Amino acid sequence: MIASGLDGHARAILTAELERRNGVLGSLPDASRTAVQEAAQRTVAALTEAILELASRELALAAALRSIYGAESRANPPAVPSPSD
Repeated sequence: MIASGLDGHARAILTAELERRNGVLGSLPDASRTAVQEAAQRTVAALTEAILELASRELALAAALRSIYGAESRANPPAVPSPSD
């Protein structure tokens, strides 16, 4: 449940950021835009995997992830932060 919650949150942030940057991305040729989006998706997946791997060794990180993405907190998942710029 923690892995799926973290993954879903990371993907939501990615989606929001890609939409926010749509003007810049929209100016790229289709192939380049697709390459950027795919690279971003791979990066998010790798970061999520790395965070979960680290949590398997770091008790404080594991506890933090449980407090955010554990069964009790699924009713109120973290909001995607709004951009400050």
